[in-house]
Amino acid sequence: MKPLASQALERIGKDWSVGSKTRIAHLQHTKEFARFVCHKFGLENIQNLKPNHVIAYVQDMQNRNLDNGTMCNRLAAVRVLANAIGKGNIVARDNKTYDINRGSRQKPIVANQSEIDRIRLALVERANAGDRIAMMCHAAAELREAFGLRAQESLLSSKFVDTPKGIALQVEGAKGGRPRSLPIFNGEQLRAARNVALVSEYLGSATGRIIPPEMSLKEAYNAQRTMWRELGGTKAASSHMHASRHTMAQELEAQGYTNGEIMLWLGHGEDRSPFCYIPKA
Repeated sequence: MKPLASQALERIGKDWSVGSKTRIAHLQHTKEFARFVCHKFGLENIQNLKPNHVIAYVQDMQNRNLDNGTMCNRLAAVRVLANAIGKGNIVARDNKTYDINRGSRQKPIVANQSEIDRIRLALVERANAGDRIAMMCHAAAELREAFGLRAQESLLSSKFVDTPKGIALQVEGAKGGRPRSLPIFNGEQLRAARNVALVSEYLGSATGRIIPPEMSLKEAYNAQRTMWRELGGTKAASSHMHASRHTMAQELEAQGYTNGEIMLWLGHGEDRSPFCYIPKA
């Protein structure tokens, strides 16, 4: 018989409706759970999973002092596996049953704009000195500021498209591969989008993107995150790379956009309230 982890992965398959990072994490969580059950209980057939296996897994995570968010993510993978083998009832639907409460996944952030501007200026200085990573990071920061993009989206988005309402930026690299086009309304957005082409050409990119040709997407993503943090862009200082998305959501609300329109702009697949971006009055 195949190893328990292999059986589990075969049962759940690959969910291509989610982003690559989510999918990879989900597969890893599934393998971890299967290996735990195999080691703890000697289980040989994934079909024989029982509620006590799940309870023991939760207790093990709690004994290792994993945070609630991590445990919720891992239990989500267990639920998918349980459903895949036709035994969804072996896992409680509510994490509170296991005394786990994720709380809000994201809390609204009022960005420290002066700190973000300081970091962007530091990137300009490094870029002017010939730092290729700083050139990429500054161009990405301008896109995030102007359009409220995610970090990965700011590295991959480079194309313009014509829409009935005018020219728009085609956003790439979104979670779940959901495409969207964001209209260009003002000079800041137009300059940020045009700067992508300039930086891409200077760096010698054949794709039109701002990622230097000598780097992979993963390397570029990690380099961007490292440089931004080194310059002081942290969550504690309300100046991390995601802060610009919160600012954009707050600005869109102030302009009269509906909740649904705000979430579509930010690239969310769910029609829900942007409570995680906009502080309550």
